[in-house]
Amino acid sequence: DTKTLASPVIAGNREELRSISNQIWKNPELKFQEHFAHKLLTDFLESKGFSVDRGYCGLETAFRARFGSGHPNVCVVCEYDALPEIGHACGHNLISEAGIAAGLGVKGFLESNESGITGTITVMGTPAEEGGGGKIFMIERGAFDGVDIVMMAHP
Repeated sequence: DTKTLASPVIAGNREELRSISNQIWKNPELKFQEHFAHKLLTDFLESKGFSVDRGYCGLETAFRARFGSGHPNVCVVCEYDALPEIGHACGHNLISEAGIAAGLGVKGFLESNESGITGTITVMGTPAEEGGGGKIFMIERGAFDGVDIVMMAHP
C-alpha cells in the first residue's frame, strides 16, 4: 500500500529533514529575502533526484521541484519566510520540513512502481507568505497550471 512504500523513504531521511527544519529556524529570513532557505531546500531536493527550477516564476526565492511525469500532478507547498522580530513563530520551518518529506514519500511511491500508478510529484517553494503575497504572484504567473491538486501542512 501507499503508506508502506512512502513511510520508509521519509523515515530514512528523518535526520536530514530535522536538520533542514532546524537550520531554517535558526536563520529566519523575511519576505522575498529567503535566500538561505531557498538554497537549502533546492539543494536537498536536487540531491534526492528532483528536477529543480530555481527563481521560479521570476521570483528569486521561489522554486519548483518535480519528479515523475504526467497526471495526476500532486503539488505540496513549502513556505519558509519568517515574521519580523519573532522569526519562525508561525512554523514555516515545519511547513518546509513537512512539504519536502511528503515530496520524498510520494517520490518513493512512484519509484517503486509496485502499484502501476504513474504521475508527477511537485514540491513548490512559495516565498513571502507573511505579507508579501508570494503565492498570488505565482498563481498570476501560472505556477500551478497543470497541477491537479495542491496541499500544504500548517502546524
